[in-house]
Amino acid sequence: MRAEAEAPFRSLRMVLCGFSVVSAGLGFLISIPQLIGALGGARSALPLEQVEQNLAINAAAVGIFAYFFYQDWKAREKQIARLTREETLGALPIRLSSGKMLPLNDLRGTARVVLAAGTRAQVAAALREAEPLRAELQKRGVLVVPLPIFDETEAEAATAAEAAAAGAAGRDALPALTPEDQRWRAEPLRLADWKSWFETQLSFSAKAKPENGLFVGLRLDGRVRSSGSGSPPWRRYALELAPLEGDKAWTGFFDGFDGRV
Repeated sequence: MRAEAEAPFRSLRMVLCGFSVVSAGLGFLISIPQLIGALGGARSALPLEQVEQNLAINAAAVGIFAYFFYQDWKAREKQIARLTREETLGALPIRLSSGKMLPLNDLRGTARVVLAAGTRAQVAAALREAEPLRAELQKRGVLVVPLPIFDETEAEAATAAEAAAAGAAGRDALPALTPEDQRWRAEPLRLADWKSWFETQLSFSAKAKPENGLFVGLRLDGRVRSSGSGSPPWRRYALELAPLEGDKAWTGFFDGFDGRV
């Protein structure tokens, strides 16, 4: 259903192009004996120029419509693969600060989820970077899910060990959820499944490098808005996303519209 909603005319185009390829192909095959008759000088044969013209038109039609059909087919395969990954992501569980556990897709329509993945130090740094913009991001429905799913580097491990030896929590410790985090932050469950999803994503992107951390920003409808290496672009989200509350909340004919960032 989501595939049809995103590209409502693709199936129709594929059907029309498919029929056109078959029709032009049959016309091309029919023209072959006509060409033989014209070359042999048969009494009832069509003029050679007309037969050659028919062959050229049918061959061109087969090539053009086959090309369009192939492009739509490739786009459809990519779309289905993307939607499958998004549905898999939507099934992953989280816990809100209230203690409620739910799959990520239950937040569709109410929150723009941002996933910050990396080592514990990278995730903690991403949360610190977001803190000055927290009020603006909350107005825009941003809900952060920190995902410490990758192994720490030697330097990060040494820093954490020093902090533990000194009896300090350290800058890289992720704070526990509080009631104030209900609309700001959620805790991931089954981290192994989250890590598996990100590893699958990495196999589709040669540019994304996990060494610097990864982020994925979702739209209100659960589709992936943006993704990449490093920390999420918090300031960009705060500037470009339409607020979901307050005086500047998006209201009008396209209320709820959630375009690209």
